[in-house]
Amino acid sequence: LASSSAVAVSSSMEQRSLRYSKAGKTSKSFKRSGSASVDSHSYSYSFSLNNNIDAPVNDDDDEQSENQPYTTTFPHQVIGITSKETLDDPTSPQARALHWIMNDDGMSLPTDSPEWVQRYIMASFYFATGGGDWEECNAPTATATDYNYNSQQSEDIDEEANEKCTLSATHYNKGKKRVYGTKPWLSPVSVCEWASTACHDDDADDDSKKGTISQIEFEDNGLQGTLIDELSHLYNLQFLLIEKGKLSGNIPSKLGQLPLIILDLDYNQLSGEIPEEMYDATTLQQIDLNNNQLTGTISPKIGQLPSLTFFQIDNNKMEGTVPVEMGGKKKLAVFTLSNNNFTGKMPSQVCDNIKSNDGQGGRLETLIADCQEVECSCCTDCIEPV
Repeated sequence: LASSSAVAVSSSMEQRSLRYSKAGKTSKSFKRSGSASVDSHSYSYSFSLNNNIDAPVNDDDDEQSENQPYTTTFPHQVIGITSKETLDDPTSPQARALHWIMNDDGMSLPTDSPEWVQRYIMASFYFATGGGDWEECNAPTATATDYNYNSQQSEDIDEEANEKCTLSATHYNKGKKRVYGTKPWLSPVSVCEWASTACHDDDADDDSKKGTISQIEFEDNGLQGTLIDELSHLYNLQFLLIEKGKLSGNIPSKLGQLPLIILDLDYNQLSGEIPEEMYDATTLQQIDLNNNQLTGTISPKIGQLPSLTFFQIDNNKMEGTVPVEMGGKKKLAVFTLSNNNFTGKMPSQVCDNIKSNDGQGGRLETLIADCQEVECSCCTDCIEPV
């Protein structure tokens, strides 16, 4: 950020505003007007102060006009990851994350560090999901200044935060060894050490995977807000599990670009359709989206998921018929779709996959539907519509 000013964000969750300070002096909030320009190295914004609010404090020039533009630049690393319009909003999770990593992060990574972009994305996720108000593993309150000039105080703060963080991600026996984190988020350590995450181990065969995020997992930890598109730039993310929270908005379509194995977002408040692009993630084995507010249909593109074993979408607002392509899921063991608005008849191709005692059929052990709305003679259980 511009050396002439440091950006700080109000800690109030209800009313946040971008603030400036000079030489440690507190300033008052301002609003942005005007335009932004972009070059190949940075985003450069000019901020003009609104006359109906206070100007930034500037002891070096008492006669400065309230309409004097202030400029801040953003590292080129964020170009193509976050739009300039989003960063232009100081209350956005991404702008808050950028401010944190450039000013308050005890790691003080240079922007050209291989870990910088991943750290920025994870910090954006933290702010986008109500980080600071989670049940556990919220960020320590120490700042970069504390770490640089008051190490004992920062150690005490970190120790207190660690005592309030007991979460750890599930250890899945899939692929190479992973490293699991247990420390509060935004701690001055690698993101691989942040709680409820896992990273590809340094022993990964592919050098591009070493030290990159493989797993993000939370259950009933008070996460709320939205899932950000930036997650799609965690190119080696395999497990995304955020259960029993208050996430709202749509499922980002760009998640379909990831090598996901498990997508588990049940018991939230997500809306919109399951993006068509999600079915491009051909590595998916588990899709668990029950108890949300999802609409739309089951896309025939589900036939593109050869390894799907678990598909749970009950207690939503989806509609239409079950596509015959569901019958091509020879590895499918669980398929539940009750308490939606589906109609028609369960395809015979799906029924043919029901597991039987004589070894015939497939692996499908659990098939649950609203049998009054979806004719299903092979369902293992029928649920009365709520």
